[in-house]
Amino acid sequence: MLYDLIPVFLGIIIAGLGAFMALFPRISTKKERRDDPNAVAKNRISGIVMIILGILLAVFRIILFLR
Repeated sequence: MLYDLIPVFLGIIIAGLGAFMALFPRISTKKERRDDPNAVAKNRISGIVMIILGILLAVFRIILFLR
């Protein structure tokens, strides 16, 4: 029962980390690359992708759990 909810919590954590990356891309970029606008933009896009995938993981697992 509890093991079935672990992917839901992991999806929420992944979405949270993605939100941090999307909102603060400069902080979440390596120190050496913080001045590179391409690296910062790539980090922001990666954060948005993580948000989407984290939400999808949580939603799909909730749907499977309720079946």
